[in-house]
Amino acid sequence: MERQHLSWYAAIDDALCRLVARIHTWRLLYNEGQGLVEYSLLLALIALVVIGIVAVMGQTVSGMWYQRILDRWPTS
Repeated sequence: MERQHLSWYAAIDDALCRLVARIHTWRLLYNEGQGLVEYSLLLALIALVVIGIVAVMGQTVSGMWYQRILDRWPTS
């Protein structure tokens, strides 16, 4: 019985090793566009953060600059 378990473990181990080797080979051969996708996702995240900051702080900054312009505007 012990010998049968060892042969099953060896067969499972061999099958898993072959599967991992195939997956690793596939990842090495077919990951050409991965960098471009990662950069585009990062760029989209940065754009969302900037849009969020502008949406939250936009009126405050706009009002501050508008008030500075009005204070320095020459009156007749």
